[in-house]
This record gives sequence, structure tokens and C-alpha cells, in this order.
Amino acid sequence: MRSVSAVLFALFAGIVSAIVSPSHALSQSGMAATEDLAQRADVVVVGKVTEVRSEWSGDRGRIYSNVTVQVDEHIKGDDSQQSVVIATLGGEIDGVGEVYSHTARFKTNEQVIVFAAADRQGLLRVVGGDEGKLTVTKDESTGLQMVADREPLTAFTSRLRSVVQAQNHRE
Repeated sequence: MRSVSAVLFALFAGIVSAIVSPSHALSQSGMAATEDLAQRADVVVVGKVTEVRSEWSGDRGRIYSNVTVQVDEHIKGDDSQQSVVIATLGGEIDGVGEVYSHTARFKTNEQVIVFAAADRQGLLRVVGGDEGKLTVTKDESTGLQMVADREPLTAFTSRLRSVVQAQNHRE
């Protein structure tokens, strides 16, 4: 009976902790998701979107976009590249837009962190759908660059580097 009480207490304490400090509870699951993305990606970069070029498929049935990211920092992958091109579904051409749910969307001049992996044709694609692209913003009160408005960029990239190093040691 004592073990059941301990389990119930731990469960209750976890629920109370999540209610009292929801950002801590979310950051734990967010951290696990980010680590998973980093492990699945061939390339992880921090940079600025310099171009979003959309084009029709051959049969004009779909719109595809190529997103060029000027790399400021390499977390994983070939660190000699000054830019990477990410292929995505969707985009806009001549006022015709196509949007896919759970697909990362990019805007020119946006600061981003991108988790990408090469597909069968060698094109880089965002890993994890829309979760594989994070926006970097500037906190107006502190002046710090923040990832998804919740964590300083320097802390986030430091944590990512640790995940990538641990993965490299296991391989």
C-alpha cells in the first residue's frame, strides 16, 4: 500500500508542478522534442532567410518553394556552407497560394533555426514538419535573441550542441 501512496503522491506533485509552473513542464517536453529533431536531422543551422522562391510542379498541380538560409551558426552538418537551401511544399505564385498543414513556413528576412535532412533526391527537407523550424526573435526588454519567445538563443544552441556531440560519440 505504501508504494501505491508514493506513486499517487508523485503523480499529484507532478500535476501541481505543471499547474504552478507550466513553462517548466512544457520546457521538459519541448526539450525532448528538440533533442529528437536534432538527432534525426542531417543539418541544424541558425540563420536568416534570404530568399523564398516558389515554383509550380511540372503539371501545375502543386507549388513548391526553395528557401535559402544564410547560415550564421552551424550546429550540425557541413560547417563550410555559407547558406543552405531547404525544399518545402507550398508557397505563392502570382497571387495563388498553397498552404499545407504541419509544414514549416518561411518569410524573407526571418531569423530561424532549421532542422533538416536530405531526402532520396538529396534535397534538404525540414524534419518534424512545422516543429523543425523555430523563429528567433529579439526580446525588446532585454535585447536578447530568443528562440520561440521562451529561451535565449545562446542557451538553446549550447544545449543543441551537447545533444549533437552525444550523438556523435554514440555513433
